[in-house]
Amino acid sequence: MSMCKKRAWELLEEMSFVRVAGSPEDLKCAEILKAHCDKAGVPAVIEDFEVDVVNVTCATLEVLEPEYHAYPVIGIGKTPDTPDEGVIGGFKYIEEAREANLTDVEGKIVLVQGRVMPDVFEKLKKKGAVGYIQLQGNMYEDESIKNELRPSNAFGKNNPLPGLKIHISEAEKLVLQKPTKVKMTLKSEVKKEKAHNVVATLEGTDLKDEVIAFSAHCDSVPYSKGVWDNATGSVTIMELMHYFKEKGSRRTMKFIWCGAEEIGLVGSREYCKAHEKELENYIFNINFDMTGVTIGHEVCCVSASEDTAHAIEYTAMLNNYPVKVDLGTYSSDSTSFASAGVPACTFARLAPMGGAQIHNHNDTIEHLDPDSFMITLNFVALYAEQIANAPVNPIPRKFADPVKEKLEEGKKRRAAMEAKEKEEKKDEEKPEEKPEEKKEDK
Repeated sequence: MSMCKKRAWELLEEMSFVRVAGSPEDLKCAEILKAHCDKAGVPAVIEDFEVDVVNVTCATLEVLEPEYHAYPVIGIGKTPDTPDEGVIGGFKYIEEAREANLTDVEGKIVLVQGRVMPDVFEKLKKKGAVGYIQLQGNMYEDESIKNELRPSNAFGKNNPLPGLKIHISEAEKLVLQKPTKVKMTLKSEVKKEKAHNVVATLEGTDLKDEVIAFSAHCDSVPYSKGVWDNATGSVTIMELMHYFKEKGSRRTMKFIWCGAEEIGLVGSREYCKAHEKELENYIFNINFDMTGVTIGHEVCCVSASEDTAHAIEYTAMLNNYPVKVDLGTYSSDSTSFASAGVPACTFARLAPMGGAQIHNHNDTIEHLDPDSFMITLNFVALYAEQIANAPVNPIPRKFADPVKEKLEEGKKRRAAMEAKEKEEKKDEEKPEEKPEEKKEDK
């Protein structure tokens, strides 16, 4: 009984609770996963790392003119507090913040759609904006979900403008109201908390110095039990661990349950940082992010060479596994490994438009199916076993040009953010210059 639907579903149900990074439930989840590894006779450790947990204590948005109206909002973490009396300014909807949208933002609080990256922050600050509101959600969502705006932090540190988040349906009302004067308030506090990766190891035989790393994130967002996203991925690698514990393999296998993925792939980045030297021996990372949905389709995003992508397609066709294979980077933990030089891929089973949902309270076990779950698992077990026991490593340690471009873009963004943080830290550490003493006239 190397892979078992019943056992998988029992663990899936056991993990069906909100598991936000840095919370007590986050630790509870890590302990559950470690206990299952221990029970299977596979040594596992919990590796802690620090995360910033933001607690927003006050967030408001009010239209003062031409007619008063208060809008429901939440605060965006890692943006500056406003004064106690708030910030008052004009209003402008700047859509996707293109240059032509930013010609008249001085003294205004702006409404923006999409992620606000550091370069946009800099432009807004330079042009005199005094705050921003980011929209989120789906116009046709159930009312209960509209009240579950997903908390998030701004990119980078020391962001120059206070930020709020508003649901898209409320944002539409705001734009139609044509406000001339608005007021925003934001107060928050940041605490350092512990988040957790869980790492289990099955040592190989004659090729044990080469490592295959299976990964899946085990945290969830607030309001969501995170069953599809991503207890399913966590259970997938647990079942693979059972499979290879029974079968054995020539190469060593790591099973890594990554924490804090939902706040920016933090757990996998911390893992790669802590294990930087040994990553030279990692030949491939196979990541899972959302499997098992009843109505869905299989995808695989390959952050590796074209040869690796073709090999997955070829193996899939030989085994009648219907999967769409793309070269690129995926918004999951495989990107952390690829950025660290390890060829990687993410397998997922995604729902069509109008199907199962994530990042809200509808992410529950009801839309998942054990047989659908086994579709991904059965193929990857077969594919990974071929790699694990091949006489020669079949995964080239190189990346296709589209992957290189995506990874380079990400590295440049991070480098720019880190440089900005260092500069700001340097400014903070400069001793205050003493005013020159006034010399008396002789």
